[in-house]
Amino acid sequence: MTNLKIGVFGCGNMGRALVLGMKAQFPAADFFLFTPSKLKAQELAVTVGGKSLDQSVDMPRDLDWYLLAFKPQSLNEFQFNFAPDSKIISILAGVKTSKLIAKFNSKKIARLMPNTPSALGQGANLLFLNSHFNQIEELEINSLLSATGKLFPMKTEEDLDLTTAFSGSGPALIFELARIFEFELNRMTNGRVPAKEIVSQTFFGSAALMNSPLNLGTSFEELRSQVTSKKGVTFEALEILKNKNIQEIFSKAFEAAYNRTIELSK
Repeated sequence: MTNLKIGVFGCGNMGRALVLGMKAQFPAADFFLFTPSKLKAQELAVTVGGKSLDQSVDMPRDLDWYLLAFKPQSLNEFQFNFAPDSKIISILAGVKTSKLIAKFNSKKIARLMPNTPSALGQGANLLFLNSHFNQIEELEINSLLSATGKLFPMKTEEDLDLTTAFSGSGPALIFELARIFEFELNRMTNGRVPAKEIVSQTFFGSAALMNSPLNLGTSFEELRSQVTSKKGVTFEALEILKNKNIQEIFSKAFEAAYNRTIELSK
């Protein structure tokens, strides 16, 4: 695994996060990078010691793995002639393996739904492998992607699509909550306290508690109750959220995200 050669089509936020995670785990890996604007590929190539390409068709056809990290809407315009035995990892949201097999020569298609903490090796990444990978290849892809965080194997593509809104979109929803926390703290204190740092540490500490071995059998509801005393400060805040039906709001948000995933697959 030390001399892996990996081709990357698309060097946006998610593609960059995955490449950085893989490079941190496998420093000797060689990356061949392409993005239509060229600039992001060139910048990432400098960071990881890789090679940026001027055109997608310049990508070598004998690499160990290929990562498709562009927007799914760009699939129809994508140009590259894969070798029949190419091993392809796709992060194209909603795009089924059957559609990718129909477009490319290779049948070895893995679907990955990562999230941006992958850049720090802390991703919650969903992985679906079709039946064309052998056992050695399965071990290889798991070793490669484990460098970017925790892998969650999905038995079906439907499960991957249903979970995408929670893990893939999840960081954005969490960051939006953090933004609201920071805004309100700044508003109420007139900027007298280091709001961003306080909010960041609160989220970081809360996540650490959720993942602590001490709380392995503790539900999120129980953790919430540990902070909430009857008629106390936290209780009043939670009552407002309950009365505004925050769970229904999030339910509609997740359903909208899933519906968009299905739209992208067509």
